[in-house]
Amino acid sequence: MRFLVAGWFSFDEVIATIGDELGADVVSGWLTELGVDFDVAWAPYLQRGANWRDVDPGRYTHLVFVSGPLFDYALIQELTETFAGAQRWAVNVSVVDEVGRGMFHQVWERDARGIARPDLAGGTTTPDVPVVAVAFAPAQEEYGARSQAGRVREAVEGWLRVRALPWFELDMDLYDKPYDRFPAQVEALVRRADVVVSMRLHALVLGLAHGVPVVACDAVAGGAKVTAQATALGWPLRLTAGEIDPASLDAALEHALSGTLGGEIAEAQRRMRAGNAEARDWFTRQLGR
Repeated sequence: MRFLVAGWFSFDEVIATIGDELGADVVSGWLTELGVDFDVAWAPYLQRGANWRDVDPGRYTHLVFVSGPLFDYALIQELTETFAGAQRWAVNVSVVDEVGRGMFHQVWERDARGIARPDLAGGTTTPDVPVVAVAFAPAQEEYGARSQAGRVREAVEGWLRVRALPWFELDMDLYDKPYDRFPAQVEALVRRADVVVSMRLHALVLGLAHGVPVVACDAVAGGAKVTAQATALGWPLRLTAGEIDPASLDAALEHALSGTLGGEIAEAQRRMRAGNAEARDWFTRQLGR
């Protein structure tokens, strides 16, 4: 007995959803617990494993189609015809029409007339991973040839992609057509991140102000305002343009998440308060008061 687990994630012609994969994870877990051999059919663009169009259909006793709509569709027809010799089951599906149902011997519906069952995605757990807020810098033409913002951004994006880290962009601009952006919006996002990776001065400052460790990435050769601000705040976790690569980013992320930087964050916040007080005193003196 050998199963092939398939779904919308098995087709190059469409883009499946995260929920589809989670459903497949649940079914794969069942098969593992039951001691049943199986393969998962992944679309070639996902570059993960078996392509159902390349395997020998005779190897499989069962085909299980997991999650999503089930209807009269050419791709599902092709899949089921390819595995015509197997027992064909559909699990966690929404049956849109009877033609789709007829392609399978057994169907477990998540919803249909008079039926409503919890989706399998809710029964999974995945390992917790750090959420990264990333602030990219523009070209910064004021630094001329010293600016390496494009190369640094490419390095950071490539690292995030290869490491499969969950991340969101921390946009520091006041306006993003057609809406204004307000500081409270950005600061709320900072507080929800586990770490900030910042090519920008103010994302560095806001991360530390809210107690979030920051990997400061100075995209200007020789260092510029990001390095200067990290120095002013006594913040040690900084990388310069020439050393930003996957290895250095890995090491910096590990350090940021180590839980050992509480003292440095507190010191940076102390320096911020002291710096604000000093600037206020200067401003007051200029008024002659």
